[in-house]
Amino acid sequence: MKAILIRDYGSVDVLSYEEIATPQPNADEVLIKVEAVGVNYADVMLRKGVYIIKPETPFVPGVEVVGTIEELGTNVKDFFVGQRVIAILQTGGYAEYAVAFSQQVFTIPENLEAGKALALVVQGWTALALLQDLKPNQTVLIQAAAGGVGVFLVQLALIRGAKVIGTASTSEKLQTIRKLGAEVAINYSESDWIEQILNATGKQGVDVLIESVGGEIGNQSLKCLAHGGTVIIYGQSSDKGFQLLSTDVFFKSLTVKGYLLRGETRENLGKYTKELMKLFDDGRLDIIVTKFPLSEAADAQRVLETRKTMGKVILQVS
Repeated sequence: MKAILIRDYGSVDVLSYEEIATPQPNADEVLIKVEAVGVNYADVMLRKGVYIIKPETPFVPGVEVVGTIEELGTNVKDFFVGQRVIAILQTGGYAEYAVAFSQQVFTIPENLEAGKALALVVQGWTALALLQDLKPNQTVLIQAAAGGVGVFLVQLALIRGAKVIGTASTSEKLQTIRKLGAEVAINYSESDWIEQILNATGKQGVDVLIESVGGEIGNQSLKCLAHGGTVIIYGQSSDKGFQLLSTDVFFKSLTVKGYLLRGETRENLGKYTKELMKLFDDGRLDIIVTKFPLSEAADAQRVLETRKTMGKVILQVS
């Protein structure tokens, strides 16, 4: 089968399009004929060797796929060959075939386009989880609001009755954020972006900050929080962390949370899927997808890493 292989950690140049052996499922796994695979910042970090897991090289990257079941492991009883599914993987998704542990496999409608399925189920899951405690009339600041998770955060926060302030780095992305319904859209590359946010909140600051950029942007974002506000950190697309000083936290009575999708239970993911599918079927969610062929995985990661994309980025396989 054709696949993207990483033999050494490093830049996008280490992503090699090669012919390799098709994997075989173990007893509790399924083999999936892949239609499309998601491209995430997790993949970028994995490629650089700075993710929470660090597989031995060589390996095939990719943590989420859509496709049809080609073969069942001997212990798998809840699925059948030919069933259309989405699966969460440790690695192995950038390929024509992938194996997945059956407990990380979820059925999807036959007529749901692969890119939209990946966005709904993975980015949508993350957005729903991040907004579980959001209350109506709260003001939420969403950093990187035109990104894969960001476009869902904007829409789902509005559905929950919140006031949304979204940030991005280009005028085109700001326009997209406004079209999605954000009341305020601000370019965080402008020198006065913090002042703009504070002005938009009557100098009070935001109730909730959802942060995924990191570095200096993440650090400065804390200045936008109201007294008693909450910051939720779920990534660092800049590849840089930032420090929260204890004085920053207790002077303003802040709540600090972190989130990683890998920690979710199957029960919660099933609940999130039903809610997202219902909203999508009702026409209440717009999904933005950017596609690349599998052979152009390096280009896909390059544009994602340089923040030149909007919405979900996928590799089309079949």
